[in-house]
Amino acid sequence: MQRSPFFEGVTQMDATLIGQTVKLPIFYYGGTSIGAVFPASLARLRRLMPDPRIRPARLVPGVGALAITCFEYADTDIGPYNELAISVLLCEPPHVVNLPARAIVSGLRSRQLHAWVHHLPVTTEIALAGGVELYNYPKFIAAIDYEQSAARRTCTLAQGAEHILTLQGDLIETPRSERFQLFSHLWMDRQPQSSEFQINARAMGVSFDPRRASLQLGSRHPIARELDALLISRRPLQYQYIRSFEGILYGPEHLSLPLIERFRRRLAEGEGEGEGDGAESAAPAGGDGAESAAAAGGGGNGALARDAAESRARR
Repeated sequence: MQRSPFFEGVTQMDATLIGQTVKLPIFYYGGTSIGAVFPASLARLRRLMPDPRIRPARLVPGVGALAITCFEYADTDIGPYNELAISVLLCEPPHVVNLPARAIVSGLRSRQLHAWVHHLPVTTEIALAGGVELYNYPKFIAAIDYEQSAARRTCTLAQGAEHILTLQGDLIETPRSERFQLFSHLWMDRQPQSSEFQINARAMGVSFDPRRASLQLGSRHPIARELDALLISRRPLQYQYIRSFEGILYGPEHLSLPLIERFRRRLAEGEGEGEGDGAESAAPAGGDGAESAAAAGGGGNGALARDAAESRARR
């Protein structure tokens, strides 16, 4: 299969995660997404931020923006998986005046959107492991299921028996084709962290009609209750459907000394496997006991489990 020109000029390196050799940065060769932006209490969004340098964008006085985006990655360097991002749109750079709608309008014009990633459930252990260890994404394993009819696409998020949310969106027309950058803002080693997800949307549609998408929340799960308290309305301000996209996950942007050491170990393990003498780095995934459970969901080898546990402790 011929590789898309979108990936040309980007050098990848081998690394090892939970006993598997992966390529960094990660290439996403094909995916689909639906997402919606909702009005939320600006004061409550501010209380979610770990540092005053991370500032939620103001839509109007007292109102910020919370986005729910459902990704179905059909083909990636770490295999297929699903992901759901619950994020807060930010005022970037943080020193500029946070005028109403300025950050959102500026981001749309420049095709560079900045968001604080508040929750990021995924469906596979390797997606969990890389995100937690290398970026400190707030990931956890959950069920993210899709259904599609002739007119609508539905994404349902649940953890165990607990329903968290369901996002439905119309299959609107997708006449647009464009590239844009999503900058995820995180918190790692008690410092701001960020990463860039560059997307080439091959077929995309956007609607500002609130009837195009709907959100249902569960009643008991903590995330569902949190969203219910944050949102001012469940009627979306904007809806986006990307029928086909490819992407590159770069970063992380800020290399602290602990992170540099984690990267060094992972790259060294990847080189060892490539030379055929990486017996230790090729240890089977799964772990045993508390350390494995500490790796945010129960997967991973001993080193990964320790790193993931330390990473979560730093948040």
